[in-house]
This record gives sequence, C-alpha cells and structure tokens, in this order.
Amino acid sequence: MDNNQQISERKYAANLARKYLSGEISKNEILSKLPNQVKDFKIQLLYNHIIKKPKKSWFFLPSKEKFKKFILEAYEIIEYLESDKLRFKTMKTLFKQLWLESNECNEPIENIGIHIYEVSKITSTPKIEIMRYLNLLIEKNYITKISDQPYLYKFTESGKNIKTDSAIEEIIMTVD
Repeated sequence: MDNNQQISERKYAANLARKYLSGEISKNEILSKLPNQVKDFKIQLLYNHIIKKPKKSWFFLPSKEKFKKFILEAYEIIEYLESDKLRFKTMKTLFKQLWLESNECNEPIENIGIHIYEVSKITSTPKIEIMRYLNLLIEKNYITKISDQPYLYKFTESGKNIKTDSAIEEIIMTVD
C-alpha cells in the first residue's frame, strides 16, 4: 500500500469515527465500512476501541466517567489517525524505559529490543513506530551506539540533561 492511499484510508476512518460518535451511523455500520485494519495499526487501534465501547444494559448503565473517557480516547485516536506526528506519551515511555535501564545514565543501555517491545505493549504502538522514536533520539544525539556486538547504547551529555516532560515535548516539536 502506498503512502497516499494509507493517508486517505486513515482520513476516511477518522471521518467515519466522527459520524459514529455524533450518532449519525451505528456501530455495525462503522465496523463494516472501516478500511482493512489488518494493514494499518492506527485503523486497527480505532477498530479495537470501538469494539470495547462501554455497553448499556437494562439495569446497569456505565458511569459518566467511563463514557467521557471512551469519547476522549476516541478523539485522541481520531487525531492520531489524521496526523503523522509523534506522540508525547510514546516518547516519554520510551525515554523513561531507557533511563531506568541505564540506571539514570550511569550504565550502558542493554537489550534495546526488549525495551522496544515493552514500550510497544505499554503504549499500544507497533515496534516499527517505536524504532522511529529511538532513531530520532539517536539522530538528535541524545543517545549513541557504543557497541555492535552486543548492541549497547548510552546517553550523551545532552541526553542526560533531559529530565522534564517539557524537554521531551521539545524533542518532538523539533521534528514536526
């Protein structure tokens, strides 16, 4: 699938999700009209979110907080579908994982593949996307590779200075 087709499918899925949230189409309609979610992880994320919508029953209604959370998360996914921007949550989780592994920058970072996998599970982001974040940290000279066998990385002096959320957000903003 080429990039233009993927972008148009994501925008179509976001448009369908907006119609679904406004009540214009039903759950069955959106699930049948969504583009093939097997090929695109972002559309798959939207599909799974719609499937997990809080259910209403005769006696028990889900709390307002659950519905509010569902709608907020749905709009986050829609925004994620429409943009190709890096997400703060994913970058922060990756950075925290690497920071802890390096014992607060005192030791080299080992088992980078395991950390990519863990961040992928925590943030529901594919490993390929996590690699994009890692490559950004390497490209911006916050982390350097110190060995190929085994793969070892370490934080540079500029990487050691990143301690706040605003500093992580600044890294993401320089790319977009």
